[in-house]
Amino acid sequence: MKITRRKFLSGALALGGGVAGAAMLLGDPAPPALRGPVVDFHVHLFGMGDGGSGCYISPRQKKHVNYRFFLELLDLEENGRMDEDYVDRLVAHVRGSSIAKALLYAQDCRYDDAGRPDLAASSCHVPNEYLFRVVKQYPDIFIPCASINPRRADALEELERCAAAGARAVKIHPPTQAVDPGEARFRPFYRKAAEKRIIIVVHTGTEHAAEIAGHEHCDPSRLEAALEEGCTVVAAHSGMANSFDPEDFFPTLIGMVRRHPNLYCETANLASMLRWRNVPRVLSEPDVVARLIHASDFPFPSSALVFWNRLRPMTLFSLLSEKNLLERDLRLKRALGVPAEVFERGARLLGI
Repeated sequence: MKITRRKFLSGALALGGGVAGAAMLLGDPAPPALRGPVVDFHVHLFGMGDGGSGCYISPRQKKHVNYRFFLELLDLEENGRMDEDYVDRLVAHVRGSSIAKALLYAQDCRYDDAGRPDLAASSCHVPNEYLFRVVKQYPDIFIPCASINPRRADALEELERCAAAGARAVKIHPPTQAVDPGEARFRPFYRKAAEKRIIIVVHTGTEHAAEIAGHEHCDPSRLEAALEEGCTVVAAHSGMANSFDPEDFFPTLIGMVRRHPNLYCETANLASMLRWRNVPRVLSEPDVVARLIHASDFPFPSSALVFWNRLRPMTLFSLLSEKNLLERDLRLKRALGVPAEVFERGARLLGI
């Protein structure tokens, strides 16, 4: 029998005078209340290019297990308006959650040695123009994070344009964009970002959701150039990996947050099915927690089930019944002991 959230809550009320009462009987105290607005620092905008969005998903990526998984997860169809439907689903998740705003990401493509777009070698592309169009429709819940591959010939011009359009951050994704963010030739790009007060967000740690050029440039040490040029830098995923990956970049991140006061990290995808070790490991390092920011990696879902041995039964059952991906991720991380200040830090960093 399928247990809906309504049925679950009704049962809890009948058994113990409400969820709170039942949780107290099980020794599961509620986490401290959040005092400020919560910004989800890592939410993806996706599309396949219908409706004039300019988005692109490669034929190879459409064969990836993730593509069909996300269609099912978000109840999407290749019906000529999938891009619009994705935005509708995302808006519903944000408005139905405890999240005040989401930092919404574009996704730049790969570029050849001359700095020209190379869509044939790219898994996906979400143009900055489309990002700004969506944010303009929903300015109350979205904050634009442009994506600029610094290999592109017009990277500085694009940074100027995106800053003028209201971008608060720029995302670089080394493994899918085939770029080494630590190259010295990108220092003028970082200097310009620092001048514009644009936060640089860089994927760190392993990547399995798309075709990649390799993991060697996912090491947090590749962030030194941007940090030295004065940028505020966020290490997406905190340098973490899946539980079966041989790479371990987290020790490097620990040393770097101790050396660089302008380096932050975040929790995107750290509570997913294959990353059950990540949240406990991050929480074991106070210096990392002091720079940690809440992030979900929507639409990649968190999984309460893999933390069954760390959660009280009432909490586990409640999380398993939560269909809102953003709310589930937030509540799961709070239940695992992520401090309240982690959820409040993103808004402060953005000046909200």
